Amino acid sequence: MAKQRNFVDVGIIREMLYDDDGYVKEFSKASIQSFSEFQTNFKESVLARDMEELRRAGHKIKPVAMMLKLQPVIDMYEKSKDYIKENRSTEELADLTNEMDVYCDQILSEFNELI
Repeated sequence: MAKQRNFVDVGIIREMLYDDDGYVKEFSKASIQSFSEFQTNFKESVLARDMEELRRAGHKIKPVAMMLKLQPVIDMYEKSKDYIKENRSTEELADLTNEMDVYCDQILSEFNELI
């Protein structure tokens, strides 16, 4: 079975942190905390249709996601805002949060490999 392509580009992180293993580990730990918090807040705010909390969660993760070129996080975040505005079904909202969970779980797993 082929290994899934990593979402986190370690090269970007190493370049940004002068290829220092200590900094990479520190950044990875901080990223695990940030993405874990985002994952929880995203799910809760989307399912509660709470646009204010969703935006707060998105604004905290968006710069890191952009820096690491994790475009699916941004795309799903933007899609979730549209879904709430369009008053989509609870099932559609749950499907989107599940999609984000799968993506974030993979990101968290990759960061855990770096520490």
